[in-house]
Amino acid sequence: MELYWLSLVPIPFFTWLLIELVRDEAIPIPLPKDTIRQMLKLAKVSKKDVVYDLGSGDGRIVRIAAKEFGAKAVGVEKNRLLVWLSRKMVGNKGRIVHGDIFEENLNKADVIVMYLSHKLVQQLKPKLEKELKKGAGIVSASHPIEGWKEVERIRTGHFYSYLYKIS
Repeated sequence: MELYWLSLVPIPFFTWLLIELVRDEAIPIPLPKDTIRQMLKLAKVSKKDVVYDLGSGDGRIVRIAAKEFGAKAVGVEKNRLLVWLSRKMVGNKGRIVHGDIFEENLNKADVIVMYLSHKLVQQLKPKLEKELKKGAGIVSASHPIEGWKEVERIRTGHFYSYLYKIS
């Protein structure tokens, strides 16, 4: 489902939509689909994996992880409007949870994918260390996790994506 319909939306509604999207602390910026595929390949995602997208926005990472890589994919999104939109886009190809990434239990995750602010990435470190099982992969787009040694770093679009493993 492409977002071409946005050009048909009246200006007051579009203004309300933008305010609703940014009100929850972060501006949702969708990653290009090729970047998502590179990130999932970096983590070697397969159909045996459970992939969590933290701050899942419009759900495109969840959809690609499930549809193209065969993974069980879960998105966690705080913004109600984005949850509604992503559920429409993902359909039955994955699951979108309306919740806070700091409150969602991540112990079933084999792979975490995140495109968050630098500040949020650093704040998530203790949670990831505590909840993720040994060997779980974490792919962070654009922001390295300070104090952790990356397994690999690749150029994805105009920034780098970083792969980490829980040991």
